[in-house]
Amino acid sequence: MAVPSNFCPAPFIQLRTSKNGTCGPCTCRAAWKIQGKLSEQWQSSEINSLRQSFLENKKNSHCVRCWKEEDVGKKSLRLRLREFRGTKNLEKIFEKYIKTEKYKKFPRVLTLMPGNECNLACPTCSGRYSSKWNSLTSTGNYGPFHKVETNWNLTDSQYQDIVDNSQNLQKIELFGGEPFLNKRNRHNLIEKIIKKGTAKNIKLYFNTNGTIFDENYMEGLAKNFKFVEIRQSIDGLHNEFEYLRYGANFDNVIKNAKKFSSLPNTDFQIICTVSIFNLVNLEKFDQYMSNKKWSVYYNIADRPTYLLLHNLPENVKKQIKLSSKFKDIEQYMNLKQCKKSQWSRFVLYTKILDKNRKISFKNAFPELYNLVKKYGYE
Repeated sequence: MAVPSNFCPAPFIQLRTSKNGTCGPCTCRAAWKIQGKLSEQWQSSEINSLRQSFLENKKNSHCVRCWKEEDVGKKSLRLRLREFRGTKNLEKIFEKYIKTEKYKKFPRVLTLMPGNECNLACPTCSGRYSSKWNSLTSTGNYGPFHKVETNWNLTDSQYQDIVDNSQNLQKIELFGGEPFLNKRNRHNLIEKIIKKGTAKNIKLYFNTNGTIFDENYMEGLAKNFKFVEIRQSIDGLHNEFEYLRYGANFDNVIKNAKKFSSLPNTDFQIICTVSIFNLVNLEKFDQYMSNKKWSVYYNIADRPTYLLLHNLPENVKKQIKLSSKFKDIEQYMNLKQCKKSQWSRFVLYTKILDKNRKISFKNAFPELYNLVKKYGYE
């Protein structure tokens, strides 16, 4: 059978797993609570149903993020998965893979959300994925925006399940929290896979905030695994960055980025999450990264709602004109009308952040502030 136009490879090749049986095909909103081992999650009725909808060329409602991005001309995760770099005749490969039903055995790619241990408290995050947020929330008043949540990590049996099946995996993706801060990742997963001898056939992917660089550890990963992909989150420059990645120092993470980018047997890229905060400074940011010769992927924030681009006041949107490189992001900003209630929440949120952290939204984002100051700040 020919691969349908709305086909997504994700539920056929990769599984995301996290605490309490939460799983799905990727890092978007398609997620279910399915208790049991990885094989049971992979062969569940929920994921099988998602696969079937793609085989029938349907636009599954679980995948709204990809459809929204594609509506404005942005290359969604679905499309990126259909265009693996350096792979020829990919459509034919998918056709054969589906026809033989080899995908039913086990995922090729495992995406882990292994715990919430993190040393930063980013405005786009929460205590569910940041232990630092929990410590700040327990001592400060963050109103309706944050509450203290239970810190967590994958269990020993979950880690062991991955190790036991590592011969079936082509790639392991580690998110967070901060994966380089999480010692259980290192001792319960990485070291055991190396000891088992399956590491040489596995690619590793790290999504990191860039605050930690352990030279010996990184050299060991590059030496023992088939390949290592480093994706470092940087959303702004200098004061902007330190506002958005609260707890980090801009100069230090740039130094670490240079170290990551020079490692052998690795691939390095910056991930910039685009929200209301940094939208107007994308051109300046892009030029800085271009001068460093670092590739950047621009990820449009899809939560929380009060940080979404379309919730900027309509008159402010009219004043924001981005270059052709960012036309997809500009179109995404105009995809929906501003919800005034969400903009009011953004204003309240920045005021709460400033009060609790003794920082200044106005000073960190002067260009944005000048555009929005009459919409709740003055």
